[in-house]
Amino acid sequence: MLAKKFALGFGIAIIFPMMMHYGVSTFAPQPKWEDYQVRDYYVRHEHATASEKEALEAEQNKLNQEYKKQDAEFQKTLFFVVVPAGIIAIVVGSFMQVQAIGTGLMFGGIFSVCDGYINYWSELSDALRFISLLAAFVVLLFVGYKKLEKK
Repeated sequence: MLAKKFALGFGIAIIFPMMMHYGVSTFAPQPKWEDYQVRDYYVRHEHATASEKEALEAEQNKLNQEYKKQDAEFQKTLFFVVVPAGIIAIVVGSFMQVQAIGTGLMFGGIFSVCDGYINYWSELSDALRFISLLAAFVVLLFVGYKKLEKK
């Protein structure tokens, strides 16, 4: 029975953050790198004149900038969805009566928070990093104190 509980908790912990990530991707698709590339760039560049090379490079740079902008927008959306959802999953998991489900939700919430941070960390200001990490830390302390203390 213990193995089944472990498997259930582990499955929830793995599936929850993946579900969150791809849920966001469904409604706000992540840009595909290949969609922001000049077609046959290297072949065309190799056979181009100096002015044509300059034009190709400028076009590719423009596409690269657009890709970075769109990707940053996706990462921002991902962050602002999965971090709060992860924190909510931690809290909900702490109140679950079925221990394996609660544990799975708590770990899944933690992994979701990590997914949001890993993808958007470089774009966050230090103040937002601190405030959001402080909120997550306080939630973990609250859950630990209120739900896991010895009575």
